Amino acid sequence: METTTFTALCERAGRWWTIHVPQIEGLTTQVRSLDQAEILTRQLIARTLGIPPEAIKVDVLPDAPAPVARALQLRYAARQAFEAATQATREALEALAKDGVAFHDVATMLRLSPAEIEQYGPRLPAGPARPGPAVGQAPNPLQLTSP
Repeated sequence: METTTFTALCERAGRWWTIHVPQIEGLTTQVRSLDQAEILTRQLIARTLGIPPEAIKVDVLPDAPAPVARALQLRYAARQAFEAATQATREALEALAKDGVAFHDVATMLRLSPAEIEQYGPRLPAGPARPGPAVGQAPNPLQLTSP
């Protein structure tokens, strides 16, 4: 099902939050707490436009003081940096595996524990023993082997 995204601009009004939806002229509501804003706004938009609530996505944007806005910006930047670091680590692991670098050297180079490296790699079958390479296939240097 295709969804349409609407913005819920939330402004503090005493003990309540006033919500304006700029995409629909005159659409305003109130909630007691921000955790109610998304669902109530989605239901109101659905009734106003006559479409199912599942077809609506609501981005709740509270009017926030500068420290909150800064925290949100930094949290977003941190999430973006984490995703970039994860992708770069996967690419580094693939390149090192292709070059045949030993597992312990990879761990040292990337400053990762063996458990952290395994989180990036392909999932291994369950069971006590780890499978070796198939006949005629080179071992993966990034795969832990049984002691």
